[in-house]
Amino acid sequence: MDTVPARTAISADAAQRRRGERARTIPEQIADHLGIAILNGDYRGRERISEQEVATLYGVSRGPVREAIRALEKRGLVELFPRRGAYVVDITLDAIADIFNIRAVLLGLAARNLAMRSDAGDAVAELVEHTNGVRRLAAAEDVDPVAFALAVGRTGGIMYRRCGNPHLIRMLRQQNQGSLWGLIWRERPLDFLTAQRRLETAADWMAVAGAIRKGDGRRAERLVRKALYDSRDGAMVTLRQLRGEQVDPSKFIRD
Repeated sequence: MDTVPARTAISADAAQRRRGERARTIPEQIADHLGIAILNGDYRGRERISEQEVATLYGVSRGPVREAIRALEKRGLVELFPRRGAYVVDITLDAIADIFNIRAVLLGLAARNLAMRSDAGDAVAELVEHTNGVRRLAAAEDVDPVAFALAVGRTGGIMYRRCGNPHLIRMLRQQNQGSLWGLIWRERPLDFLTAQRRLETAADWMAVAGAIRKGDGRRAERLVRKALYDSRDGAMVTLRQLRGEQVDPSKFIRD
């Protein structure tokens, strides 16, 4: 298994601080890197994760590793068995495609809810300003695809946090923090690998912001789903190459 060394995790954490994000704890870093390794297929389904091996790899005691493994269990990526240890859950590309599809529907609903609000002027202004920034980032040369993906992800965050639906907000936040979705864009670029793809994505999100500003909830919802489905398709191309797997064609749903 080719897992990222601890020193790389620390370097990545420094980059997070430069982007204004909260620095991750050591257990969080380990959990994220192990989760990404599972996503990429470096760990296979039903493979045992050795606490000692991981602790040695990262140069830490077994305590932070246990915390990391418990976090992975909450995300549904490993199963813990008494006296046997932690075993990787079999994460297929079909399951990852399902996560994209669920995200598309939930985030689309958030966009529709926000567009219907008459008291969301500040949120809409913030969304428009942010999507203008995404467009500028897409037009820049030598854009890091991961940085671009995170900027796009923050667009969705602006929408759902201000959508006015507490249950929907909680579901989307839980998906961010407690599932595989929170790892998909963490480090390895799965989509947005070309300038054309980034410009297309920026245009989609500009259109979403415009529809919300006009109060056209149906169009906003449809556009958000399209943007997520397009990202799903791009990510599946990358992951098929990484993992050597195929995806059930029925997963590529479209409106």
